[in-house]
Amino acid sequence: MKNKLFLLLLLLFVHGLSAPFKKWRQTPSGLYYKVYTSDTSKPKPEYGDHIWMHLRKYGWNKKELFNTMIFDTRSGVEMDFRKADKPSDITEIFQFMGKGDSAVVMIPASIADSNGSRNKYYMFRLVLMDFQRREDHIKYKATQIENQIKTDSSAIADFLSKSDIKGFLADENGNWYFRKSLGLGKKIIESDSVVIHYVGKLLNNRQFDNSYERKQPFSFVVGKRQVIDGLDKGIRNFSFGDKGTLLIPSINAYGDKEAGKIPPNSVLIFEIEILQ
Repeated sequence: MKNKLFLLLLLLFVHGLSAPFKKWRQTPSGLYYKVYTSDTSKPKPEYGDHIWMHLRKYGWNKKELFNTMIFDTRSGVEMDFRKADKPSDITEIFQFMGKGDSAVVMIPASIADSNGSRNKYYMFRLVLMDFQRREDHIKYKATQIENQIKTDSSAIADFLSKSDIKGFLADENGNWYFRKSLGLGKKIIESDSVVIHYVGKLLNNRQFDNSYERKQPFSFVVGKRQVIDGLDKGIRNFSFGDKGTLLIPSINAYGDKEAGKIPPNSVLIFEIEILQ
């Protein structure tokens, strides 16, 4: 897949080179750039839109430092297109590019690094794979979320029907929980500091994390967004000293993003022990 993607990006870039020769342009922030396109009238993304892109970064010695193709995303790495907050942010160049366009950007090392030389440059090769207007993307994401909630609900219902545990309860946030062993402490509320041991699993029972194996409990402050939303809010169904199980739908976990051993759109199971 990576080889095919590389060939696609190469073809896009070579196609851009066949366009009329472009002189270097410079942004007010000091970046030099050339955009290669076969149609300068194509719509361009605006700040607030959502874009899919690929980029390669090279050091002043022309050695490749970073390449988004390592993420193996066929449609490109996606991001919200926001106004650059520092001079060395090359994302501002996307406002000059249409779908399928490629660009070369050069950043003086003196802008990127506090001790960089004015005579040396970092170079980026960009490809704008696609973009979506802000309003359209909001509607698109809302539809995706609605469909995923239905898929998660069905998967959780199937899991619960096959589970030996029959005492699961649903909370107002869409999480499901079961208090296996009741502790003697008070109910957990926002701003409490908690220390837990846990085993994290997927619905297929495959573990993605285990604090017992690390011999290191995990601590966080409730309500401070130090953990995923499902755990942050789901832990409030328990009391200090409890042992139990927490089912978290993907919308309250990592959504459509991959996280280590956790695939996109995964419902998570946490077997937890609240130590203090």
